[in-house]
Amino acid sequence: MSSGTSNRSQVFDLIFGLLELHGFSTNEAQASIFGVTTTTISNWKSGKVKTLNRGKLEDVISRIHFLSKRRGVDLVGEPSLCPIVIEEGAGPEDLERELREKWDSVYLGHKFLYYQPAGAMAWTKLLETGYGNAKLAKGFTAAFAAALAYDRSSAGALADMLRWPEGRSCGIDVISLGPAEGSKEARAIELLIAHSGTDHRWIDWLTYTPVDVSIPLLRLASEQSRNLIRDQVTPERWPHFLVRPSCSDFEDGNIGFASHLSENPEDRRLILFLGGTFGNLKSETAFVERTLDKIARPGDALWIEVGVRQASIEDDPLFALTKGGFGDTQETVRRALVEGPHRRFRASVGSPFDTKMRIIPRDGGFTCEVPRSYNFVHDVDINQSGQRCSVLYSRRYDIAALRKWLAGFGYETLFEHAVKDRHDRDRTAHLLLRRTRA
Repeated sequence: MSSGTSNRSQVFDLIFGLLELHGFSTNEAQASIFGVTTTTISNWKSGKVKTLNRGKLEDVISRIHFLSKRRGVDLVGEPSLCPIVIEEGAGPEDLERELREKWDSVYLGHKFLYYQPAGAMAWTKLLETGYGNAKLAKGFTAAFAAALAYDRSSAGALADMLRWPEGRSCGIDVISLGPAEGSKEARAIELLIAHSGTDHRWIDWLTYTPVDVSIPLLRLASEQSRNLIRDQVTPERWPHFLVRPSCSDFEDGNIGFASHLSENPEDRRLILFLGGTFGNLKSETAFVERTLDKIARPGDALWIEVGVRQASIEDDPLFALTKGGFGDTQETVRRALVEGPHRRFRASVGSPFDTKMRIIPRDGGFTCEVPRSYNFVHDVDINQSGQRCSVLYSRRYDIAALRKWLAGFGYETLFEHAVKDRHDRDRTAHLLLRRTRA
């Protein structure tokens, strides 16, 4: 930012500072934005001009507002929904190219399942067909509400991290990694708003950043939260809320969306990793060391939802599919999801070979980096000689072992909540963690 002179007013310092933040740093560029001469810009900078008349000041404000809007931020309209930003290497054509290069490898990965509309549709259909999503969503709502609750005598762990019981406000970056259609995230934002005091005074601002490689799912997640904010917040408070979706590969990509997060230590970051996606990662260790290291600062919060290990792997609902399955709608949709990438690839090259899903249970081993976890490895046949490609990992965790494992990376567990299935067994667990060290 250019240095000001002792004769220049702070209003001009602010004007030129904002211009430089938008990338307009030369006199010529700044003159072009305001429709004035370079001599006028020089006079503003030197202090020869002390003030602007009302008409010119309104014009300057209008132009600076335009610079923000052209970057996709509507500062005064409805609760802002930015256009989806596609990071380098994460767009549909990038993933299509990567699929063609990796289709016959031993591991493909879950990101290829739903980046195309057909895969996104299969994923949302899977949640609707006996997956128990409604019960799991209620469990998340109960857990999140408990973590946010506070009164004069006690405070939930999340409310305490936000310092609301102290009567202090803060800005909040909510980052969701792999939000699917975003219903749980929308519920989380609704609860944050509901618990933030009269007129939401404890929220200085809130930016929601959903991150996924699936543009169809990002649209659903973003619009659902934007609509909720519009309905829950008074119009005067709309500018305090922003939805900024990012089409990004949070496992292997550049994590460029992190550059939009506030660096102010007084603001808070809440990273949501819901729906068991933690158990779908190729490597939990690489995710914590690479991705979380770029997003979570010491003191920031991580909320993860994971599947719970049963007493025996045979007791897990997925185990039946390893023996041939049920032949029901849920199995049909799961096959459409898992086999979809290879089927679409084969159709594009005219290959007649029929791709079939196989689910292999692994209790421990190299695909289970967290102690006492097991994994249902979803493979597909890729040639007639029996070669298979692993498309999806679906792990279950011993929660005590997972907490200890995460503590080894500097994540302290502040809150834990289990959600039970219809047989009264722990089905999923929610953990709220705080990063304690760099």
